[in-house]
Amino acid sequence: MSIEIFQLLKKEYCRQLANWFDDIKFAGIAVAGQEVDKSAKSSQIFVMPDVVEEIKTSQKQIDYQTDIDLSVADELSSKRQLELIRQQRQLAQLENQTGKKFSGQQLLTETSSRKLVLLGAPGSGKTTLMSYFAVMLAQNNREKLGLKAGTDLLPILVKIRDFARQENSSILEYVNQFAQRNLLKKELPPNFFEYWLENGQALILLDGLDEVADSVKRYEVVRQIEEFLGQYPQNQAIITSRPAGYRRDFFHTEDFPHYQLQPFDNPKIEEFIKRWYDSRIVDSLEAQRRKDSLKKALSDNDRIKLLARNPLLLTIIALIHRYEAILPKERHKLYEKAVETLSTSWDSNKEFSNHLFFKYLSLDDLRRLLESLAYWIHTQGNTGDKEGGTLIDRDELISQLTRHIETLKQIASDEAKDEAERFVNFIRERTGLLNEQGQDCYAFVHKTFQEYLCSQEIIYQRYNEDDFGIVLKHIKDHLHDAHWREVLLLLIAQQKPKPAAKAIQGILNQHSEYEQWLHRDLFFAGNCLAENPKDFKVADNQLADEILQALIELEISDLPQISSKIKSQVFQILCSLNETAFETQALQLLKDREKQINQVRFQEYRAALGEKEAAIAGLIKLIEHPSYSVRSSAADALGKIGSEAAIAGLIKLIENTSYDRHFDSIFTLGGIRSEAAIAALIKLMEHPESDVRSRAIFMLGQISSEAAIPGLIKLIEDPESSVRYRAADALGQIGSEAAIPGLIKLIENPESSVRSSAADALGKIGSEAAIPGLIKLIEDPESSVRSSAAEALGKIGSEAAIPGLIKLIEDPKYSVRSSAAEALGKIGKKTSSLATSLAQWIQEHQDSKYVGDAINLLWDLVCG
Repeated sequence: MSIEIFQLLKKEYCRQLANWFDDIKFAGIAVAGQEVDKSAKSSQIFVMPDVVEEIKTSQKQIDYQTDIDLSVADELSSKRQLELIRQQRQLAQLENQTGKKFSGQQLLTETSSRKLVLLGAPGSGKTTLMSYFAVMLAQNNREKLGLKAGTDLLPILVKIRDFARQENSSILEYVNQFAQRNLLKKELPPNFFEYWLENGQALILLDGLDEVADSVKRYEVVRQIEEFLGQYPQNQAIITSRPAGYRRDFFHTEDFPHYQLQPFDNPKIEEFIKRWYDSRIVDSLEAQRRKDSLKKALSDNDRIKLLARNPLLLTIIALIHRYEAILPKERHKLYEKAVETLSTSWDSNKEFSNHLFFKYLSLDDLRRLLESLAYWIHTQGNTGDKEGGTLIDRDELISQLTRHIETLKQIASDEAKDEAERFVNFIRERTGLLNEQGQDCYAFVHKTFQEYLCSQEIIYQRYNEDDFGIVLKHIKDHLHDAHWREVLLLLIAQQKPKPAAKAIQGILNQHSEYEQWLHRDLFFAGNCLAENPKDFKVADNQLADEILQALIELEISDLPQISSKIKSQVFQILCSLNETAFETQALQLLKDREKQINQVRFQEYRAALGEKEAAIAGLIKLIEHPSYSVRSSAADALGKIGSEAAIAGLIKLIENTSYDRHFDSIFTLGGIRSEAAIAALIKLMEHPESDVRSRAIFMLGQISSEAAIPGLIKLIEDPESSVRYRAADALGQIGSEAAIPGLIKLIENPESSVRSSAADALGKIGSEAAIPGLIKLIEDPESSVRSSAAEALGKIGSEAAIPGLIKLIEDPKYSVRSSAAEALGKIGKKTSSLATSLAQWIQEHQDSKYVGDAINLLWDLVCG
């Protein structure tokens, strides 16, 4: 069959593959009974996660670093649970042993190996990232993956769970069946996929190794993967798995480098929110209002923001916010809606409605079982992990479920056990609230849901037995136990007014150890008020006033016993009363003591408790304060508040104050990060003082503002070298191809720091047009410039740079030799000519003291 026919078939296959992904992207997601609109394309809201390379750590070191404290071990119900907690901590330790960090978009070009393993937590975006790679290749958007124009790769996606279900089927047979069943109406020729694989023109995406439930089967799948990849070694391949479902002996790191998907940081959360509402709300003002509302809701609550670091859970939060217009102030209401979404909406629960999966259980039973399980699992002990739920053994889980189902449905033990088995299988298939987290062990997808459902079970017990003493006993037994903190806060917040007051009074009367110095009972009571229990003031306003007065006494105290950590707790609690029934009361009490409170701190209280605009005006005045520490604190506070109302005042200060006060105001503008603040910084790039221009450029580079690009391009010809250096660096951080001509000019700048910065920027942008100039720079008299040029050429991946980079193997500076070797390694992934050139150099330099380094590099290229 001719090449032209294969190309035509590939074009049709890719077109249908891209359509298939687009059709299924939002299938089945609903919130509170409402279908998610499918008008917004998935690419409009996809935010690229970061990836980090794992650093090898010895098992002995991991064992030492993850020893279980005896005080924790005493709480555990079994040796198996002790083993599971150690396992979970070891996994966390391995996840934290990370090296180089980069965008997931660069995964195909940042590793020197053709095969790699990508690990990520449930909901971290593994499958979405694999889908993204497949679609970008299918749509000829290879440059978005860092691949050279003209790279001709066929995406081959294998859902490992589906493949493992096929008895006596090879991976290649599965791929053919998948394409025939889902993509193409006409049958592909029998050698279609072999053609691309044998020519090394495929990207093989093997997704979800951990989803193969049976351990024996999982090892068999690993063997089949290794055999398949060994048969076609010249192709690139990515294997994904959850860390907890992955064994380190599956694929050895010498052959398969391991990478970890990272949780979203604050900028990625903000980018997701921006894309989410820009793709859904036509009215720009309404879209901005929604974005601000959601960002504020997250910033006001650290626990909810911790959830938002997971892309799946951030999506759930955004769905709730869209349909509710706001996030519920009370956390338990938000968690209620999230649990409803994950447990009853994600897969539309066809198995339940059609009674295809269960014999006795109904949809209503699911919630009760999850609450009972959450309570039981929570009592098994603390892993020390803020995000991961407690791991539980499969056999113990089935045993516990059997007892619950036997009682709930009044059936025989053997029938209950069969139903429990079906429930666990259903959990594994659905990957919802409770997931398989490793081989034969399970956990809630996030500890927050374990805590919330645990509190629901205590409430159920309290009303089922009509005994409020159950609530008080849990408070007495677990107060100040970090593992139970969130459970107790959620439990008290959901009580009726008088029982809530009784519970909080009980906390104040605990007289916990070291209370006169640590004030833990008072702080916990204050945090209970921040949960905004319904109608609490009506039930007992005197108690609320007592707690607030005690907190403010600590705020104004100058006694040495009131440490900085104590005051920090007071500040956090009082600020968290915003938009609660206690906000006005707390602010008035603070105003009554204003003269006894730090000036900046008082304005921060005002901003948090409903007087934001007045607080901003007060902080702007404090930026003119004669004391540097006051000015700096005020600028920092304004940046945290992030209000556009401060911009005009800050600009005025820059114009009218001395040099040493410019930085505070410019730093504050950068911290606000709004479009108006960015516009103000762009205007400052034209300021007559070079220091103001330079600092404005620095902040724009930190923000990565594309709106600044035209101004920055002009400034790479600025008369001041410090400004040229900053402009080049900022353009590199932003990554604009429009800056390339100007940056190429800077390669010949007389200032070495400017030449180095220009080379760095060109490398980050990745332009082949810069190659001739960068090749000249690898002979620059300054070692820092040679090093930067070598790194840039490695990032661009130019064969033309090979001769010059090989010369740098003998450079007198180690940093230059190291940069050259790394660059040659990167280029070696993309070309076969390097090994030949390197071997020729070794032949001609047998006596060089650096010949060993060259041979090491040749080894990596040929044998690595």
